[in-house]
Amino acid sequence: MNLKRSLSALIILTMLFTGCSNYQVQNEGITLPDEATKQKTMTKVQNDVNEIKNKDYDYVLSNLGEPNATAYWIDKSKIDSLDTLDDVENLEDINLVYMKNVSDENTNSTSLYLHLKDKVVKNAQIVDYSRPNITRNINKSKILIDCYTDGDIVKMSDLDMKKLNNFIGADSSEISTIVGNKQSSYDAYLYDEVEKSINIYNLDNEDKLLAIFTKDNKISEIKILDNKKEVINEIKNIMLDN
Repeated sequence: MNLKRSLSALIILTMLFTGCSNYQVQNEGITLPDEATKQKTMTKVQNDVNEIKNKDYDYVLSNLGEPNATAYWIDKSKIDSLDTLDDVENLEDINLVYMKNVSDENTNSTSLYLHLKDKVVKNAQIVDYSRPNITRNINKSKILIDCYTDGDIVKMSDLDMKKLNNFIGADSSEISTIVGNKQSSYDAYLYDEVEKSINIYNLDNEDKLLAIFTKDNKISEIKILDNKKEVINEIKNIMLDN
């Protein structure tokens, strides 16, 4: 299973459990663990999720390392109050996603999901993200913003800029034709009357990013952003545009 699709599916599913927003992972000053420590902790938690409950944020990162993804659920009515991605750091709740055996493309469809409030683990679950139709029960007033720890860099030389517009109207699965199996650095989704998404990739050209927009699973626009500061504005534009 493609890692990006796996993470996105899992993050969407977490909405069914909490529906809360979260701020970006802050790991400055925290010593990250070696692989043996991460594996030992993950095994303990898989056997009994209570092992991680009521642990603080520093303990989680010191024993499990950085999460594979961090999800932000934001009310459509509040998105205008955000100017940059950094603004979400002031929110109180944080959801961390840890994929199991992420290097194995054939891994089963479960991962560890942690919900922290005031930097303490309040909920821990091994979540199955293979369930069909998981978007059916999502609150349609929420915008999902995913931030991935290991977003790949797309080379400008690999993009045929003159032919990018040929993909407009194509199925969203054609995104892989444009960027290959690259992991996006950010993406956002809205499951409303019209399903919308934006996938954003880091480029190897200073601070520029590649943004690919979809509506109802069709590529609707492709553009180059000058820097990360434009991400929130682009999310606002596509998500609030009827």
